[in-house]
Amino acid sequence: MLNITRYTSVYKNQWDDFIRKSASGCFLHERDFMEYHADRFVDHSLMIWNEDELVACFPAHISNKVLKSHRGLTYASLLVDREESQFDQILAELIHYVRQQQFDSLELKLPPPFYNANFDWEWSILKNSGFKTSLESVDLVVDFTHDWQPSRKKTIGYRNGKFEKLKLVKYLSLKDFWSDLLEPQLMSRHQAKPTHNIEEIQLLQDYFNSKILQYGVVYNRELVAGITLFDFDHILKIQYAAGNKKGFELNAMDFLYLEIIKEAKEQGRKYVDLGTVNHPDGSLNEGLLRFKKQLGAVTTPVHELTLDLRS
Repeated sequence: MLNITRYTSVYKNQWDDFIRKSASGCFLHERDFMEYHADRFVDHSLMIWNEDELVACFPAHISNKVLKSHRGLTYASLLVDREESQFDQILAELIHYVRQQQFDSLELKLPPPFYNANFDWEWSILKNSGFKTSLESVDLVVDFTHDWQPSRKKTIGYRNGKFEKLKLVKYLSLKDFWSDLLEPQLMSRHQAKPTHNIEEIQLLQDYFNSKILQYGVVYNRELVAGITLFDFDHILKIQYAAGNKKGFELNAMDFLYLEIIKEAKEQGRKYVDLGTVNHPDGSLNEGLLRFKKQLGAVTTPVHELTLDLRS
């Protein structure tokens, strides 16, 4: 018999252990990551049990009368064990709980399909349970289960010698990248700040040292481009990327992306997630879409689903 309890710190070890063996969970869903910004959300994470066995976790928070996948995370859907065959029953129990608590709706932010081997099956159950798509974004992924073919335009630097002047630097200081490249570029081009400030990302790297990586490109001892990576084992995710004026003149971003993708392939990873290409209003950023396609990436949809419980 299934039952649901709200997460409390008493369950931290059980929660984290389960996330590590779940079908689509990753270190983003471990409590140390979720709670670095706990003051911004009213946490309402749930744990679903079959008798004494934990069979699912739902990282969530409440906003007004809506129970939402935790918006402090890239995605945070209903997370089940890799071998779990009760997704339909678990989902039904979650919906029953949400109705009992008198929420108006339930929102799920699904991962891109390649994060979850059970995606198609779970998607079918979600749609048959009444969930409607409330937002669809476009994600770009390099898929090594197929041939990777970046465009000749992106690789020309290898042929004309331009890339020979550039040096890839691994395990770069996060602080140098944030202060010298990322924050200035976001402010000058978009009047924006990174989702994580330098104190937050350094704290997270302290918790997940081997999972948050910083690479850069140096030209004549100057840092001209950089990239922050989240390591999800068989998936490498580009979290932040930025360059300065000199870096763009040297096509350092092309070099950096290509080197990262080549290394990921050599390491035996299956995917490199280049991230979404939508503006804040949901429209496509055509320039970013073109850039990522030229790197050899293909498009895949990312869905946010809503179940309206008011009727």
